Amino acid sequence: MVFNVSVWWVGLATIVYFALGAIWYSPVLFMKAWQAEIKKKQSEMSMAGSAMLATLLAILVLVCVEAYLINVTNTTGMALRGAYLGFKLWIGFVGTTAIINNVFQNGSKKLYVIDQGYHLLGIVLAGAILAH
Repeated sequence: MVFNVSVWWVGLATIVYFALGAIWYSPVLFMKAWQAEIKKKQSEMSMAGSAMLATLLAILVLVCVEAYLINVTNTTGMALRGAYLGFKLWIGFVGTTAIINNVFQNGSKKLYVIDQGYHLLGIVLAGAILAH
């Protein structure tokens, strides 16, 4: 158990969030637009194992904290409420802090929407899975 949530649900939420990123940043969805916004060509991109591992571990930490919040807010047993909690977490912490970085790094609005759309959907899905 992780904060009263089965370790299997935490694992599933982590895998779903991580796999969503593989699809989100693939040629099927936003790879070309994302690469244009970060001004890198496919030949300049490398899928470093350490970057993927760091991403997986960061998502695992995020999902564990989300499991804790689902437990303390008694959001268990209701996937829709878990998804809504995920939305509120994104809007309150992720979306806002990403805006700060985006503004100071002179990032484009399109890049913000691509990157933060992924995290919004990932956190909402994780919340739904954890609260099931």
